[in-house]
Amino acid sequence: MPFTQSVAPRGCETILLVDADPEPRKLAAFMLGKQGYTILEARNRAEAYAALDQTSCDVQLLLVDVKARGWELAEDVRQNYPRLRVLFMCGDAGVGAKLVREQGVPFLRKPFTMAEIAGKVRSALDVPAEKVMTAGTYL
Repeated sequence: MPFTQSVAPRGCETILLVDADPEPRKLAAFMLGKQGYTILEARNRAEAYAALDQTSCDVQLLLVDVKARGWELAEDVRQNYPRLRVLFMCGDAGVGAKLVREQGVPFLRKPFTMAEIAGKVRSALDVPAEKVMTAGTYL
């Protein structure tokens, strides 16, 4: 079945997208922008903090590449933004499987389709706020 935009979940939230690799970052930003999300892009930790400091939007999701020290960034950012949901991504299936198995965190494998990224992002954003606030939880 050919993909149509109506198949993928849509949203209007703001997402901070952090990935050092420009190709998947730009592709993810394009795909999510088409689904109605506002995207703040960053290549690294410094740019991520700058984006958070400079925006007047309430950022609801951190979509971060694990290989860009994403785990550390997520822990640091959630100190100041405890309601921020986190979705990790990586092109290494082994890393992703380990994160899901050992840590129980949401994960998106690169490369991804529009339906895959839109579905994972919507699932992460739909987690109730009280669950996001749970210590040690990255949902």
